Amino acid sequence: MKLVGTFEVTKGYEHWKKAFLAHESKRQEWGISTVFTGMEAENNNKVHVCIEVESMDKLQEFMQIPDNAKVIEEAGVTLETQVMIPIIE
Repeated sequence: MKLVGTFEVTKGYEHWKKAFLAHESKRQEWGISTVFTGMEAENNNKVHVCIEVESMDKLQEFMQIPDNAKVIEEAGVTLETQVMIPIIE
């Protein structure tokens, strides 16, 4: 399943992207792959991603693991702004 996500970050896109890339091997262990990441042209605190996951449940489980939640927090993600939309081709 592919998901398109948007969320805001408090420390800018470059800070978020560095943390995101550093955590890639852990996501891969969980079968989460990155299709693309980017930021809005006029707002470097608004991030857009497309990821491929086995299921929403597995993604939510991954995000709730304390070590992973800490990485998300340190990357500056504002969780209450996060929207993940399942997409199909």
